[in-house]
This record gives sequence, C-alpha cells and structure tokens, in this order.
Amino acid sequence: MGSDKIRYLVFVCGRWRWRPTAAMRRHGFRLLNFGPALTAEDKAQAIRLNEDWDRVRTGAEPSVKRKVWPRGSVGDGYERARGIRAKERAAKGLALTTEQESRDDWPRAWKWLETACGDLDPRTISPEDLLALRTLVAQRVSESEAHRLIKVWRALWKKMAAMGYCAREADPSLTFSNSAPAPRQAVWTAAEVRLLVRRAWKAGYRGLAAVMAVSWDTQLSPVDVRRLTLSQMRREEAGTLFLVARAKTGRPAIATLTRRSERILRAYLGGLGFDLLSDAPIFRTRGRAESHAEGGRPWAPRPYTKDKLATDFAVIREEVFGKAERRTLADFRRSGVVEATAGGAGAEQISAKMANTLSASNRLHRTYAPVETATVRQVDEARRAGRAKIANKDRTKVS
Repeated sequence: MGSDKIRYLVFVCGRWRWRPTAAMRRHGFRLLNFGPALTAEDKAQAIRLNEDWDRVRTGAEPSVKRKVWPRGSVGDGYERARGIRAKERAAKGLALTTEQESRDDWPRAWKWLETACGDLDPRTISPEDLLALRTLVAQRVSESEAHRLIKVWRALWKKMAAMGYCAREADPSLTFSNSAPAPRQAVWTAAEVRLLVRRAWKAGYRGLAAVMAVSWDTQLSPVDVRRLTLSQMRREEAGTLFLVARAKTGRPAIATLTRRSERILRAYLGGLGFDLLSDAPIFRTRGRAESHAEGGRPWAPRPYTKDKLATDFAVIREEVFGKAERRTLADFRRSGVVEATAGGAGAEQISAKMANTLSASNRLHRTYAPVETATVRQVDEARRAGRAKIANKDRTKVS
C-alpha cells in the first residue's frame, strides 16, 4: 500500500476510523470504525471508499443519498438482501403500495440493527450482544417489537449465510428463545359499540360515528376504513357494500353493511355540507367553525389520519367507559370473529369476510378468535349433534 496517508483515515480515541466530511455524509457515506491497529484489509476498505467518493464527487456516479457499508458487514448483507427482494418483485411484476412498504418489518427492525451492528462482521456478533439489544427494544418500545427484531435478524442471517457472509448454523440468536407475545384478546359487544356510536354522533363526531358503524359491520381494519371512497361503494338489493383491496395484503375484500350502518352512513354524507369526489376519503374529522370575532380560523372537515382517528376514538371511549378502558377501534375486527364463530361460521368463511389467511394461520386464529364461553358451548352443541348422528347411523346398520 505504500506509506502515503490515506484520506479521511484518522486515529481517534485509541482506534482508527474512516471519518467522512459533512458533504460526504449528505451523500450517504458514514463513519466506519476499525481497530487500534490498521490491517491491510482495513486500508483497502478505506481506499475503496475514497474511490467511491471520488466517483460521486466528479459526477461519474449519480449524486444520490446512499449508505456505504464495509464489504462483508451486516449492513452490506442487508442492502444486498433488500436489493434481491426488490429485483425479485420487479421480475414478477409486483409493486408494493406505500401502505405495504410502511408495514414492512425489515426497515422497522433495521433501525435498531443498523446502530448496533450495521458495520460489523456478522461472525463477530455474540449472543449476549443480541440479547442485550432485544432487552433494550422490549423496554423502550414493546415485547412485540423485540420479537419482530429477532425474527427479522434470523431471516437476514439466513440470507447472509446463503451469500457466504457467515455459517447458517452459527446464528447467535439461536442461543436464546424469541417467543411471540400473547396476542390481544380484547373484544367489544354490539351493545357497547352502539353506545359508542350514539355518543360520538351526539358529541358532533359524526365522521367517527360512521367509521365505527362501518368498521363493526365490515370487519375491516381502521386503515382500510379510512381509505374507503364513494367509487368503492355499491348499492345492491341486499344492501350497501364496498369493494376494496386491503392495505396490508392487497387482497380483495367485500365489505358489507347492515341497514342500521347504512342509515348512519347516509345521514353522515347528507350532513357534510359539500359533495365528495368519487376518489376522496369518505370519513372526516369534525373540522372547526369558530367565528373570526372569537379569533378562530375555520376549516372544513379533513380526512381522518391514523393519529387523529385514534385520538377522537379515545375521547369518546373515555366519555362512555371511563379512563381505565383501553380497548381500541382495531379490536372491532376481533369482536366480529368471536360473533361469527359463536354463530357457527367456519374459518374459511371468516377468512373470506376478512380477506386474510385466518383458516391457514394458527397465529391469526389465536389473534382474532380468542377462547369465549359462547364459542366453547357452540362446539359442545356441535359435538352432541354429531354424536347423535353417528349413533343413529350405527343403529340403522344393525337393523
């Protein structure tokens, strides 16, 4: 390599570092830490990074924001794995929606992994390091987020092993368990939902009242309800329905309404005071209509956002059930499954209603169909009926 000084390579706090300038950081180059003694491989890596920067600086490569990771590092493996996933989807003609991208677990987990071990060789990461990171995420966010983190890590490790970065059987996360937290079991009753809808309507939250009525009947998730438009609405002899594609899975769903919810929706639309475009979100906030004399600035009702919908629902929930109540609008979906199961609907039928894979996923079934007394009694009745049919068939054969 010679004895010439390598640009941006400095010795700070007892170790060598490749430290990019502010201009370089704006293009995605980041600080890389080496050991107390430089190896030939470290110097080669620093020289490659300088060459990459020269190509960006001189315009030989597009001036775009990107991150440059050491060869063979966890970050390098992550970027390659993500790139392969994107090319695979493109080859199949599949494109993720913005909503689906926002729900991708990999970038969500990478926010933690990047800081902890992005520039490290995966073979140098110990089980203690990963367990400490998992514990930190569980404390700062939730046990569900910690479980997701290790789940993504294990999937990433398999891909890095396939690319030759590490040995498949040497995953340090396999030395400890990563049990999924117990799914939510909270459910609402139809009577409770009617109280919420009635209170929201009287308090002026008519958009929220319509959201709750539609959510209860359709069993759509809150994000799917927020995205409903008039162009998706169909009126049939049996009642009103929406033809939608779910935000999370993209699967088509038929969202049907009862006559009661249909009347609430029609009253809400009639009281908006303006005509909605066919592709505009239906459900909106209360808006504000203070007079200028009072110093207020009026605005028209705006489409519900995720946070605003949760905030308004919490206001009505507290008024009806008090501050101790913690059930959410998303629990409407599970409540509908409990009702349907108790009424004798099968998993395949419920899957068609919810546009998911409930019939093929044990975890989804545990999430949306918690054990209820009514369900257990329904199964007991079915067993007794089946036992009687079998006994009658046996008696017929004997005769």
